[in-house]
This record gives sequence, structure tokens and C-alpha cells, in this order.
Amino acid sequence: MILHERWFLDESRFPVQFDTWNSANSLLPIAVAVGVTAVATLIYRARGRHSVVPGPVALGMPWENYVRLLTWVPLVIGVHMGVTLLVSGISRQLFIPNLVLPVNFLGGLLGMIEIAIALSFIYGALTRPAAAVLAFIWLVGTMVFGPLRLIEHTEILGIAFFLFVAGRGPLSFDMALDKLNRPIRPLIHYAVPVLRIALGVGLTVVAFTEKIWNVPMALAFLTDHNFNFFPYIGMPSIDDTKFVLLAGTVELIVGLMLIAGTYVRLVILIALIPFNLTLPFMGWRELVGHLPTYGVLALLLLWGDERPGERGALVRALLGARV
Repeated sequence: MILHERWFLDESRFPVQFDTWNSANSLLPIAVAVGVTAVATLIYRARGRHSVVPGPVALGMPWENYVRLLTWVPLVIGVHMGVTLLVSGISRQLFIPNLVLPVNFLGGLLGMIEIAIALSFIYGALTRPAAAVLAFIWLVGTMVFGPLRLIEHTEILGIAFFLFVAGRGPLSFDMALDKLNRPIRPLIHYAVPVLRIALGVGLTVVAFTEKIWNVPMALAFLTDHNFNFFPYIGMPSIDDTKFVLLAGTVELIVGLMLIAGTYVRLVILIALIPFNLTLPFMGWRELVGHLPTYGVLALLLLWGDERPGERGALVRALLGARV
């Protein structure tokens, strides 16, 4: 159950219970998640950072085709982020459903900026300035809604950095005009790692703020949306509270593994199951809100576990093989 419960509830009723940090319901999930991540990272490094899930080249894709494929990654991420920003702007919300913009000049201005950034990302026009503005309004959001609500979505900051560094890639106005389309060479090696870590941080924080340290919110969500499948498979001892803690533990493991860069493809393939499983039940709000994350996951599936050859392929793709 990797979703945002606060998108579907009155979150003012469920403040994060920071004072439960030293309870068994908090310490056990943390211990399990940290332990699993630590053991997996040690094994991963002992094996020479070899992924257990083969990438495109290992599956038979010619190297040049792989390099060419990577040139399209900024377009995919830009369009995914653009659609979410467009919907958010016309819905008067900042990025996500629970950050409702006020009905005043500031709310209208932020919504208009979101729409402008969305069109920039979709058309690939002035992408680098638009990415800088995206990072700026993320910071503005920390002042309007408080930092915690925005830290839950650090992937947006990661996307801003990625597009600022990489540009929007092929089929863009920037490339047609030969302006602002070239990646920033000194930063290109950091583009994907920053994006990966930003997504991991966001998932890690949400595991605490919406599940492990906010069990009442998750239980209220389950009252309306009964995703606890354990009683139906013969495990009635897993009640809703235990289910919430299990879901929070899984989400925490995914976040920590992404931050560590350990078995990235495997982690993503596992995470895609709960990401997609809820879509038929939660509808468009869930899909549109998670579109940027889907774009990042698509890139990380191609990028994999950051072997030197693949890092070189991305650099070559963005710096030279612009097809």
C-alpha cells in the first residue's frame, strides 16, 4: 500500500505523532527496514554491485540502441511532471491534492506558474529556467504549507534538478532552436543519483508521516478502503494496525534502498506492485499525483544499479548522441 492517505482524508484530523518514535510500533519497523537495507547493501557490494535483475543491454539490446534510448528519458520525465503540474494548476493545488492553494492572489499566482512550467516541460521550451522555477515554488510551498508536507515530495525537487541539468532532450523547442538544450557538463554525473536519492527520501518520510508515526490516519483510510487482504488469504491475525505497520515497513525499505542505491531495479519492480494495485480503486487522483514518480521509476529501471558503463552511456547520450 504505497499511496498517500492524506490525499483522500481530512489531514487536519490526523497530525503526525512524533512522540511515538520510541514505541514498539515505531522501533520495530525501523529496525527491520534498517537491518534489511544494511544486509542487502553488504551483499550487493560484496558481489561487486551486480544487479539480480538484468538491464536492457544484458537482455540483448545493442549498446548504441541503449544509448539512444537514454536520450528520451528527459522527455518522459518532463511530460509526466508536466501533466501533474497542469492538473494541479487548474485544480488550484500545489503539486498534490492535499496542498490546496488559497483563494487569493498568491494561490492564483502559484497555480498560473504551475501551468506555465507544465507547458514548458511538455513542449520542451525554456526547460532549464522552468526547472529552476519549479524548485523555487517548492521552496515557497514549504513556507505556505510547512516544510514537512513538501519534504514528503522531495522527488519534485529531484526532478527539477534533473531537468535543469539534463534539459528536455529530443523533440523539444529548445533543441530545435539550439538554445538551452545542452546538459550542464560538470553536473551531469549527479543528475540521476540526485533524482534517485530525492525519491528515496520522499518515500522514507511518507512511511513515517502517513503510516508508522500516523497509524490513526492509515486506519481511517482503511475504514473507507479496505486494502488489508491478509484475512482473505487465511491470516486473520494480521489486523489493520499490523497491516499499516507492515506497509510502512515496506515503504521504508524501498526508500532506504533507493537512497543507498542497492538493487535498484529489483526494488522498483517490487514497489510497482503496490503502486499499481491501488490504481483501479483510487482512480485519477492517485494516477495523476504519482505520474512524476512513474517517470522517475522508468528512468531508474533503465539506469539500474549505476554501473560505470551505464553512467557513461547516460553521459554520452545527453552530451553527444542527441538523436
